[in-house]
Amino acid sequence: GGQIEPQVGFAAGSSDFSAFGLPGAGSSSINQTDLDRLRATINNFIGRIGSFTQGFVVDPSNPTQFAPAGTRWNWRAYYPEYDFYVQDTWRFRPNFILDLGLRYEIKLSPSSKDLPVLRPNQPFTVGAAPTNTLRWEEGKLFKNDFNNFSPSVGFAWDPFKSGKTSIRANYRLSYDRFPSQVFANSIYQSAPGNTFSASATGIAQSNLLLRNGLPSLVPSLTPNQLRQPPAFGTASGGITLVDPDTQYPESHQWFAGIERELKWNNVVEVNYIGRRGVHLFGGYDSNQVNILAKDPRCPENFLQAFNAVRGGATSQCLINLLFTGDPLNATGTTTFRGIGSIATTLLPSNDPSGAGGSVATAAQVVSQRTSGTSQLIATTIGNPFFFQRFPQFTGRLNVLDSNDVSRYNGLEFIVKRRLTNGIGYQVGYTYSISKDTRSFDPTFTTVSRGSAQSASSTPFDINNRNLNYAYSDFDRRHVLQATYVAELPFGRGKRLGSDIPKALDLIFGGWQLAGTVLWASGRPFTVYSGINTFGNVNQSFANCNDCPRDLGRLIERNGTNYWFSEEAAARFSQPLPGELGNTGRNHFIGPRTFQTDASLSKKFRFTESMSFDLRFDAKNLTNNASFGLPNATFNSGVLGEIRTNVTSFARRIQVSGKFNF
Repeated sequence: GGQIEPQVGFAAGSSDFSAFGLPGAGSSSINQTDLDRLRATINNFIGRIGSFTQGFVVDPSNPTQFAPAGTRWNWRAYYPEYDFYVQDTWRFRPNFILDLGLRYEIKLSPSSKDLPVLRPNQPFTVGAAPTNTLRWEEGKLFKNDFNNFSPSVGFAWDPFKSGKTSIRANYRLSYDRFPSQVFANSIYQSAPGNTFSASATGIAQSNLLLRNGLPSLVPSLTPNQLRQPPAFGTASGGITLVDPDTQYPESHQWFAGIERELKWNNVVEVNYIGRRGVHLFGGYDSNQVNILAKDPRCPENFLQAFNAVRGGATSQCLINLLFTGDPLNATGTTTFRGIGSIATTLLPSNDPSGAGGSVATAAQVVSQRTSGTSQLIATTIGNPFFFQRFPQFTGRLNVLDSNDVSRYNGLEFIVKRRLTNGIGYQVGYTYSISKDTRSFDPTFTTVSRGSAQSASSTPFDINNRNLNYAYSDFDRRHVLQATYVAELPFGRGKRLGSDIPKALDLIFGGWQLAGTVLWASGRPFTVYSGINTFGNVNQSFANCNDCPRDLGRLIERNGTNYWFSEEAAARFSQPLPGELGNTGRNHFIGPRTFQTDASLSKKFRFTESMSFDLRFDAKNLTNNASFGLPNATFNSGVLGEIRTNVTSFARRIQVSGKFNF
């Protein structure tokens, strides 16, 4: 909740500057910006304290009080897990082997020492009843899991009994762990009452100087009082919780492949790999606004009312009711139109501001409007939950859960050769499709928002997670990878120059060339509209008329690299209020990746015990630029712009030597 070390600020604030003979505010001899800077500089020089804050943590020896200032947060968490397995291998025939195994894993809910694990005393997930009385109490974050049975079965078969062919297949179910860091960062110390950020009030007017010592600061509330957050709060940070029905992630994996040895020590493999993930770790904002919210006193829902006002209506039942409590009082609609952050959302979608149609933004603003210190709609319509279900945390109420899914299918073709006659290599090509509802582990971001590419993994509608099911962020349809090593055929004992003098052999003989090659098709990305026409957590998709996934290509426009041509960019448009957009998550494919690295090396041997290695290593030998993703926000004005955004680096050549003795 704040820094353990006190934070002291010397800003101008409301300090008294009468002794310094400064011009008054509004004086023609100095502008206000310069005056503020001069006042702040004076406070910096004389050490006059303008602000003072400090973080406090609950006292482990007395959890009803906060520990003295400067006490650090010491938390010991335990993640008990007990794993058992049995496995055996049967050779039914000389050419057929069967493997069978079973794991049983007991995974318990995290526990702690010294301080209790806290959780809300009421449901807060999707489908839970709205409430503004959440209180934190001791309990388990989620249930203990005793139902993790993991079978494994596989076989290997040599159908011709020649030792040159192998057919293999297997299936395995496995369970993953949760990343403990997310609980440490977002759950334990963020529970109300475990920490508190105290701030000295009125200190800027007290004329306190640093040389006279820091003021005393103590928390204004006890841990027990903080366990019950106020009924209404707009703190932007919000809070993060764990779904009590969370399960440990399951990964179903299956494989089938055939391997055949050919002439000259070449081997060919063809493999199919499948994977299905369920109960995957994810998260959502349980306080997502409801743009379809409706009051029985009015015929329209909020989306319809928003569109009516946007279309020119001067009085609207629901808007009047939300602002005045009277469905016929047109001043409600007038007020609604006059709020700056809402007025922008009412503009046409082709307005230069680019925010027209953000109905979810307008709903959030209305939900969080205050009348004095109280929530406005709690007074006007008597329903603080009209837009958001948990007004104690209108900023955000992030819930970590295990409801995401994934599916992968890949076909591999591999040709490899063991090092023979100075040449060895492996070339692999994979054709694969990966889809999921979430492509990243929300350990640190928790719930990504806005127009970040990771935000496409956050549910667009918490009541319909399937809207996020699409190609994975890391889906690469085609991937070619190769490694090789070749002893160059120059020098004594080689095909070329086998009888050259020792002096020349020392220079030209014994060199080895090795390297890698990577070519991969582009990764998917999402094009956002730039506005919140559907939800307030992440932006909606842009519309695109008859747009294939491979619409983009690297081109130069006015001296700048772009991924969309002007003709392609012209196909995009804004969705209407209430629409999610027709392109969907990760619809478009970005630039491909290509890189080849190589090394040339030679060992100079002087005696049996002394030698010298000389290497020339080149990264990105061809100096190829692999571009990152373009700007993918429609109303940014630079849709498709890449500029110099690359995931590769320029060619690097390193020369190194090593003396061995």
